[in-house]
Amino acid sequence: MRSGVVRTAARVIRRRPALLCFPALSVAALALVLLAAWVVPLSGVWQRVEQGQTPTTAQSAGLVVLLALLSCVGTYFSAALLHSVHGLLAGGRPAIGTSLRSVAGRLPTLVGWSALGSTLGLLLRVLESTVGLSLIFELAGLSWSLLTFFVLPVIVVEGGGLLPSLRRSLLLGRRELGSWVAGGVRLFVTTVVVLLAGVSAMIVAVESDSPAVMFAAAGSVLTLFLLAGILSSAVSGAYRMTLYHRAVTDRAG
Repeated sequence: MRSGVVRTAARVIRRRPALLCFPALSVAALALVLLAAWVVPLSGVWQRVEQGQTPTTAQSAGLVVLLALLSCVGTYFSAALLHSVHGLLAGGRPAIGTSLRSVAGRLPTLVGWSALGSTLGLLLRVLESTVGLSLIFELAGLSWSLLTFFVLPVIVVEGGGLLPSLRRSLLLGRRELGSWVAGGVRLFVTTVVVLLAGVSAMIVAVESDSPAVMFAAAGSVLTLFLLAGILSSAVSGAYRMTLYHRAVTDRAG
């Protein structure tokens, strides 16, 4: 893999730290949706689970709608991040609000993509739990992720419909498969290191037998995980759009 892609993605974040606003806004929006949902479906589901009962049909339908809404919210803010990164790579400096408004115009396609991805993921999990053969379904999910890696950048930049964007992603993805895997491994390793550091800190705090130390460690670790998640999301988005630019440029050349 040409390491210039990774360096360019990191440089984009350093050049425009405001990109971290997109994953932060996504976390806040998801938290608000979950908080609102607790009033109706979630609290009732939790009560039935505590009593050893399964959710009612209405509660199950509510959970499906909630999961779909959460997926759409995450997709929207990811698309806004990609729009801003695209502007930076093109030599501009789009405002946060500009990117949010721009991707709002792609909302029908984004919702369709979010629904398709969520449905397929749920279907794979159901088949895995029903049929078994978890390795096969894990590989199927990984293959789907690899082949659709460029769907969001294509939707954001080229503005096509869902099916044309899928075909375009498949075409570009075949050329950049190795880079996608290499970049994903780097981000995964970094995330694991952060998680291990947090877990180690909690273990040390628990061993201290001091409630004050444990509470302080728990707060610090949660903050660390939140910040690491926000930074990881921003870097992943910058990397995806940078790789998309390279794929498009190579094909044009």
